[in-house]
Amino acid sequence: MPVTLDQYERSLRAPALCEQLRIRDLLDDVAIQIDGSFVAGYELSGLTSLYARDEDRNRNKQALEALVRSLPERSMRMQMRFEIAEGTGELLARYNREQHNPSAVLQAIDREHVLAWRERDGKGQYLRHLLHAYFIWNPRVHHQSPDFEWKRRMKSNQKGTWSLAAAKCIERTRWEHEDLLAEFNSLMAGVEATLNATGMSARRMTHQELFLEIKRALNPLLQDILRYRPFEHQLVYASARAQAANVNIEDEADDYLKIGGLLYSFISLKDLPDATFPGMLRELLAMPFPLVANVEVTLPDQSKVQKQFKSRLRKMMAAQRDIHGGFRLNVDAQVAEEQLIEVLKKVISSSLKVCEASLIVGVRTSKPVHSRADREEAERMLADRRQRVLHALARMNGARGIPEMLAQKRLYFGSLPAMASDNKREITQLTLHTADLLPVEVPWGGTPHSPVMLFETPERQLIPFSPFDASLGDANLLMMAKSGGGKTFMAQMFLLMLARTNPLISILERGDSYRPLVELMGGRTIAVDLEGRETLNPWDLPPGETQPTKDKIAFLKNLTLHMIGRDRRSDDTLLDNLLSDAIARTYKRCASRFSNPIPTFNDLKEELANWRDEERIERTMDEAKLASIKLRSWTGDKGVYANLFDRRTTMRLDTRWLFFDVEGLSADPLLETAMSMVIAHAVSERASGKTGQPSITVLAECWALLDSPSLAPEVVQLFRTARQRHGSVWGISQTPEDFVGTETRPREHGPGILKNATTKIVGQQPGDTSVLVRHLSLNPAAVREVKEFSAPEKGQSARALLVLGEKAETTQTICLVPTALDYWICTTFPRERRYRTRFLNEHKGRPLLACYEELAKRFPRGLAELPLLPEESIAKTAETVPAG
Repeated sequence: MPVTLDQYERSLRAPALCEQLRIRDLLDDVAIQIDGSFVAGYELSGLTSLYARDEDRNRNKQALEALVRSLPERSMRMQMRFEIAEGTGELLARYNREQHNPSAVLQAIDREHVLAWRERDGKGQYLRHLLHAYFIWNPRVHHQSPDFEWKRRMKSNQKGTWSLAAAKCIERTRWEHEDLLAEFNSLMAGVEATLNATGMSARRMTHQELFLEIKRALNPLLQDILRYRPFEHQLVYASARAQAANVNIEDEADDYLKIGGLLYSFISLKDLPDATFPGMLRELLAMPFPLVANVEVTLPDQSKVQKQFKSRLRKMMAAQRDIHGGFRLNVDAQVAEEQLIEVLKKVISSSLKVCEASLIVGVRTSKPVHSRADREEAERMLADRRQRVLHALARMNGARGIPEMLAQKRLYFGSLPAMASDNKREITQLTLHTADLLPVEVPWGGTPHSPVMLFETPERQLIPFSPFDASLGDANLLMMAKSGGGKTFMAQMFLLMLARTNPLISILERGDSYRPLVELMGGRTIAVDLEGRETLNPWDLPPGETQPTKDKIAFLKNLTLHMIGRDRRSDDTLLDNLLSDAIARTYKRCASRFSNPIPTFNDLKEELANWRDEERIERTMDEAKLASIKLRSWTGDKGVYANLFDRRTTMRLDTRWLFFDVEGLSADPLLETAMSMVIAHAVSERASGKTGQPSITVLAECWALLDSPSLAPEVVQLFRTARQRHGSVWGISQTPEDFVGTETRPREHGPGILKNATTKIVGQQPGDTSVLVRHLSLNPAAVREVKEFSAPEKGQSARALLVLGEKAETTQTICLVPTALDYWICTTFPRERRYRTRFLNEHKGRPLLACYEELAKRFPRGLAELPLLPEESIAKTAETVPAG
């Protein structure tokens, strides 16, 4: 940009940017300001209280007030710096490092994910919420008695003490620094304990991290990872300030600063709100553009504060008297007197303290200015963002903010990390109100150490998540949404991202919704029916084992009880013990066979038919013979179900993707339930966790397993023992009642499943939602969010509530945005499924991935919003003509 000669000469006289930074040195995990103050920085997780109850918010408020009240008086300043930054940082790079699957198809799909995320990231669609706390401690003020502060002020005002900036920088010997550092660290130990008591996780930053954070704040568009070099590692000395300065101040107008090509503007809080409450800053902290909210808090000498308030009280009382000592009506003085009395009560009783706090909000543009047109657009954008912040402050219960003009540069440097100082914008208030003005409320950040899956959120975040994260108690997952609520689509999207860890995936469903995905991944689709073309022997043992475990015997006993059914005339306890002994004897008897050492149910039937009780109790032998008779329909050549339950295993379970379609058994619920449990148990055994490879077992709409009193405990056992196998069991259904039952017909084993599934995905839930409160412990805010969910926008996005455990802090609305390729692979919309099947049949010679890519290219948002296509009309006519 061209400049005038006057502007150029003025820029030569202005000090360099690095000389205006208040940093003197960085060492020993602290920063030293130019006046000798020590600075410790903490990276905070913040408080996720969007879905919290009022009791939790008030408890957090009390903890934050204790943090402010515990600060040393006069000598320590707390800088709470909240920033909304654009971009995803290193998240996508860490996401790529989680790719361990050699499948070329999966890698191609994953590349589409990353390309879509990078494209949205380049448009500034994603935001990050950063929260840091800096504690600035001045040892000179700390060791100085407040009674002699007036001497220090008089001395500082003398002209003889004036010196150049270089002489003002603090100088200390090494032993002085170490003594003061030890004292500072002891103060920080107490501050850290109070920080942890607020519920936020606090991690102290090293001096190198402080240095990088300063550079990032100076130039947010540059990923500068050059670390700080101490003087002993330099050929030519460069101060910490010179190394940190990576931008320059290009222009200073009346209403903005231009630094590094970006325009900055600042708004300070002028008038406090009429009343404060937790979450007051929520609207301000949820702005959809880059923003910095900088709150600085100091505690003055409380004895002097009391003297000032008492003096003001006397003046207000005097204002209500006339010259003769009589009463005079003065409303302003009367109101002020009442307020001063209330404040003095709290201060004198030491229940609260008076502090000085300031709130400075800085907004900036997103893209650097390169031309005059860019500058005009940036000025309009900055003015719009400034007005949105001013109106957000005005809606804070009567608060008022003012845009800064003359003090822009001073406030900019004061809002940088670890550089807070007196900004002359402090407002005197009680610590209880200051706690409500601390910008500590941030959205949930996911599981940052396990970026296996990435979800978008309404706050424009891209958060990582993994059910296998170490912070979770188990990897199990429950997914609930009404019919058409997108649960099958979401489950397939989850599987596509989790498949990057190369797990063993097994899916059990009544239907074929997962068939296209499994076939594309090179897996096996097994249609289970009465013909028994592929069979699975429930008696199989893991490779290398010859004797069944107690869990195996218990599973076979419960399966047999389900097959023979419950009889009121039978003794349940006697039958349980009888079957357990019979199963163990059957294994022992068949182990001596050379050709077929693994038994089948026919062997058990023969064992029961020839049962000999040791004590020759007739009732026991009658029970055994009755059970043998009931097993006839499941065994032998004449058994109706023998093809499925009395044959050797012919199913191949050696592929990474397995899909079992039990639609062919839906006519017989008893058979479907029994076979579903056999399949679920078999796939859980193939992923025993011995190799360290994760496994995922998906039970889609298999809640009928819980109706069987014999097999329901086995379903609960699957969820309980999945963690030991490094496995994850997913239960997918429409409502929580499918697991726990209703009040009139409860399922006693359902709560066991809910307690052993940490992760819950709750989609659209119409009607009564009291079950969400009763069984998922959702508070009214979370229930209201679920009620606002609409049907998924086909081809665009689907929303759901991610609930981890029973804590409101780990509750977050997620938004699944598929790529066009994802959508055509996972869609369950009937019209699109018919079109996809017909398209794949017409292009059988081409690779499946190429066919899906062609569909994605033609219809990137699916067919839901398009009129009937000509080829669809032709196909529909061809289907109806033969029928006529």
